[in-house]
Amino acid sequence: MATVNIQPQMTIYELGEVLSTYIKEQWKEVLNRNIKELEQLFPKYEDATYGIYLDKLIPPIWKLIKENGFRSAEKTKEDDFVIGGCLHFRNSMEKAKWGTPHHEKRVFWIVIENQYKDEIGTLLLELPHSHIEFNLPAPPKSLPLKEIKRQEIIKKIIQLEENL
Repeated sequence: MATVNIQPQMTIYELGEVLSTYIKEQWKEVLNRNIKELEQLFPKYEDATYGIYLDKLIPPIWKLIKENGFRSAEKTKEDDFVIGGCLHFRNSMEKAKWGTPHHEKRVFWIVIENQYKDEIGTLLLELPHSHIEFNLPAPPKSLPLKEIKRQEIIKKIIQLEENL
C-alpha cells in the first residue's frame, strides 16, 4: 500500500479523497489476489461474497483512519452485519433500477466523527457487482457527503444514483 497521509484535523472531503485514492490504487490488486477464492465461494454465498471481498479491501485503510482519531458515529448493534470492519449492512441501499443483474450497485454509508466526537460528514462506498456471477464490472467508488442524518443521506444517494 502506498503511503497514506491522514491527519486528525481533516475535513470529510479530505478524508474522502484519501479513501478514494486508496480504493483506486488497491481494488484491482485485492481482487486479483483473491479472485479464485471469491469465484469458488460465489455459488454458495452469492451476494455475501462481495462482503468477503470488502473484508479484504477495507480494513487496512479503516485501521489508518481510526488511528488518526476518526470513527463511525454509528454504534454497532448486536445483530448488525458488519463488513470490512466498518460498513453496517443496514446502512446500505441497492435498487434494481440502478443497474442490471450483471451490473448492480450497492451503496454503503458511514457517518464519520472526529476525535472530538463531532460528526464531520459521511463517506459513501459504491460497490458495482453482478448477481449472475462473481464480478466487479467497474471499480468501487467513494464519495464524501456533508449530510449526516439518515434521511438526508438516503435522499442524496437516490439523487446521485438516479441522475447518472
